[in-house]
Parts: sequence; structure tokens; C-alpha cells
Amino acid sequence: MAGLKFRVLLDSKENVEVFRDVVVPDTATFSDLYNVCIEAFAFKGDQMASFYMSNDEWDKGQEITLEDMSFGDEESTTPVMAKTAVRDFIEEPDQKIILVYDFIKMWIFLLELVGYEKETPAK
Repeated sequence: MAGLKFRVLLDSKENVEVFRDVVVPDTATFSDLYNVCIEAFAFKGDQMASFYMSNDEWDKGQEITLEDMSFGDEESTTPVMAKTAVRDFIEEPDQKIILVYDFIKMWIFLLELVGYEKETPAK
């Protein structure tokens, strides 16, 4: 199965570059991408998080949330990770995405699409 290869850089105050390369199937949702990123850096995955589509200046664009935050009061226009395919948001060959994990500690992950794999590794 084909896959999308992302370089994921953990932004830190110490200015130490810590990154992982991850591959998700080209059918992956943002929930799948979130889980792969969190596991790659050994985080528990027990905090709220959001992806933000980005550009070359790393500006935050369209938000994709971990959970539906509309509270059932109204139709939310913000996409939810589990229902949103990553490939539907890829607009550039080097698409950039920001992942904010834990809104108190503000862990910032910078993702950049670095390749398209013909085959994803078997799990």
C-alpha cells in the first residue's frame, strides 16, 4: 500500500533538533497521523491536540481537532481528525502541518511531507 512520508520535528526551547520520519498509508486519517507522531516521540496521547495546515512560514491555517468541540449545539465546520483524510488536505509537494499537543505545555510538532512511498512498511 502506498504511503505519505513526513519528517516530524519536535520544536523545543533548547533549540535541539529532534525529529522522526514517519510513514502513513495514503488512506490515513489525521487520527492515524496523530497516533504515529505521538508514538514516535513516546508521548502518552492523553492530551487534547489539533493539527493546523501550514505554509512555508509555518503560519497556522485550517484547524483539524482531535475531538468534536461543537458540544452538539450546532453543526461544526471544524474537521475532526478521525473523520478527515490527510490526503484531502495535501496541497503542496512539501506540505507543512503543525501539530499542537497538550494546550497547557504547548508541545509543537512541525510536519513536512518529504516523500511518497510506493509501499508502506508492514506492521
